[in-house]
Amino acid sequence: MPDGGRSIAEVAVKGTIMRKLPRKVDVLEGENAAFCVEVEKEEMDIHWYKDGTELRETHQTILKSFGRTHILVFVNTMPQDSGLVTFLVGRSKTSSQLRVKAARHCPPSCPVGVQINTERANAALLSWVPAQDSRKNPPSGYVLERQEVGTGSQEWLQCLTTDSATSVEILGDSVPCEADYRFRICSVNKYGKSNNVEFPRAVHLVPVARIQAPLQDALVPEGQDASFSIELSASVIGTWFLNGTQLQEDERFSMRRSRTHQSLRIRGVRDSDNGAEITFIAYGIRDSAALYIQVCLWFGRAYLCYLFNWNFEMSLGKKICSLLSFIQFITSHKKVVFLLSAPLVKFSPLSEMDRNKFVEIGNPIVLYCELSDPAAPVHWYKNGMELQTMEGLHIQSEGTMRRIVIQSAEFTHSGVYCCDAIDDVIRFNVEVEAPPVRFSAIPDDERNKTIQIGCPVVLQCELSDPSAQVHWYKDGSKLHPQTGSNGTLRRLKIPSAELLHSGLYSCETSDDTIHFTVDIKGDFSYQNFDS
Repeated sequence: MPDGGRSIAEVAVKGTIMRKLPRKVDVLEGENAAFCVEVEKEEMDIHWYKDGTELRETHQTILKSFGRTHILVFVNTMPQDSGLVTFLVGRSKTSSQLRVKAARHCPPSCPVGVQINTERANAALLSWVPAQDSRKNPPSGYVLERQEVGTGSQEWLQCLTTDSATSVEILGDSVPCEADYRFRICSVNKYGKSNNVEFPRAVHLVPVARIQAPLQDALVPEGQDASFSIELSASVIGTWFLNGTQLQEDERFSMRRSRTHQSLRIRGVRDSDNGAEITFIAYGIRDSAALYIQVCLWFGRAYLCYLFNWNFEMSLGKKICSLLSFIQFITSHKKVVFLLSAPLVKFSPLSEMDRNKFVEIGNPIVLYCELSDPAAPVHWYKNGMELQTMEGLHIQSEGTMRRIVIQSAEFTHSGVYCCDAIDDVIRFNVEVEAPPVRFSAIPDDERNKTIQIGCPVVLQCELSDPSAQVHWYKDGSKLHPQTGSNGTLRRLKIPSAELLHSGLYSCETSDDTIHFTVDIKGDFSYQNFDS
């Protein structure tokens, strides 16, 4: 039988039982065993037994009667279902020996046709095909494992299991750290697993990290080392910048990465480093901090110390918290003079949305912040370079509000902007994006064409961006004709229509898709695409 069961065993006889059970019924484990008896009259009192125990209907034992015909079915038999099946009606009975043969318990064969597709950024599409004997020896699932390349470790780690799918997409966010990864797969069932099959090449994946502990501004005495560190939620490869210039490992700069912890050490900071911007950039991460230099100058018998940290804790245990202009300490016949500033100027906190701007090209860029002191001067910087008011860029100050306005955004305006009030710095991340490419609306008669065989087919659409690239598809398959392009117009032309040119055509950009339906009338079979 198509469902895996054996044919109903029937034997025709004379008497009260018109059709008796066969002497024996043999089935394989997992198949259905069916028994059929026909009696002399309808609505007779009948009973089914197995090994002397009367049977009742369950999800695995089916009892049915149709007039004079009575049926018993054991579903998904197992070896322990073997036994003597008896049908009883009045004083007549018929019996059959049920024998369930155990199936061979084998692990499944390994999958075949493994492929890896890396067209999508930071992802890998893995696909495979079940083995040819999968119907005879089916797997209950598949186990996928990964291995990090280049670490010296040969360990394979399980990354996922799937019951019936024959393709999965591995995203960068599913791996623990940024690295090149290899993948392999095996089939499994309750009797074991197949050999592993490795996918043909490695893929570079980057987890989506988040900042757990951000960079902190540093106040460092001149000549000493400055340290910056950032803690992330995942291990990724990052890059350090000083005033917009990428840093390389050398005698002065030392960079370390330990899983989720990234650090930078600058040896022997100088007076010229004061106010420098330190930036860390990784996949989906950008954070910055400022470096301030504490300078001590010798004038005769006095030290003049510029303190950039209010409430600075002195080594003698004296805390400076006065608004006096100078505080003098005389020890060992030496006068130490500390120059104090007014209370620190601070920026009011801004939301993530206000500090991270995504602006379409051509739209204005407005960055604003609010100070605690309306008289405090500020300086604006982009990627470490100071900005000045110029055509198309305006720096404004109104009370406690400080603002920079760029009238028309261009790609070159992307970057990190800083408003520096000496005591405090606030940073803005600006990303200038191209507007989405859209198709202009087309009348229905232009999108749904009925063409006579032999006539040309011309499909035409108009884009919002004349430089945008498009791809043409027919019934989901990519076409490779030389298509026409004239400014914002995109055109596909078939010089001589044939039946096989009928179908659904689409023109696609990265942001939009437009569809055409073509119906060819006639009977022909030669295909030719041209511009």
